[in-house]
Amino acid sequence: MKKLMIFFCLMSVAILWPPEVLSADRPNPFGFDIGETSYEESLKIINARGWKYLEYEKKQFKQIDEHNPSRGKNTFLTLTPKELSGTKGLRLFFSSKSILDAVIVILEPNMFEVVMDELDRKYNLVKKNLMGESFGENYTFVLWEKQNIYIELQKLSAHHVRLLYVEKLLFENYKDFLFKPYESFRRRQVRPEWMKDL
Repeated sequence: MKKLMIFFCLMSVAILWPPEVLSADRPNPFGFDIGETSYEESLKIINARGWKYLEYEKKQFKQIDEHNPSRGKNTFLTLTPKELSGTKGLRLFFSSKSILDAVIVILEPNMFEVVMDELDRKYNLVKKNLMGESFGENYTFVLWEKQNIYIELQKLSAHHVRLLYVEKLLFENYKDFLFKPYESFRRRQVRPEWMKDL
């Protein structure tokens, strides 16, 4: 009987508990909740912080003005917050239903290790590859998870570091968005004859 009472008490708390408290431990970079925050809510957060932004179509990367009726539907915002030292910018991606799909934080290259240490404390490690190659599909990265969200810290080249927050189901769609590996197109350095004797 005592176990049954405890079970009902726990169920009551879970049902009556405000949903924002239950989702409090979900990743929400800068107040943006992946898969939950609407386009309009995102604009409120951006305007409250005084951040400037531009909006683009996802497919053609065509800029959208503020009077366009397709704002927030399959688009992304580029933000350049000046007060966030160590960052170069933010990208917010929205679905066809005007819900936030993904957030990409563009980082200064020297921030890789600091961010990695911070996220190691917060999220569950999935995979780590610290010996990746620049400009290739085998780039340096660290992947974490929390609930249904993947968080990937990417070092795509010596000067291109970014942090991706995205729902697991959409990870493949966004992990190299705005970055295409061009390993196969890189010019190969001419090898001198003597190298065959190595």
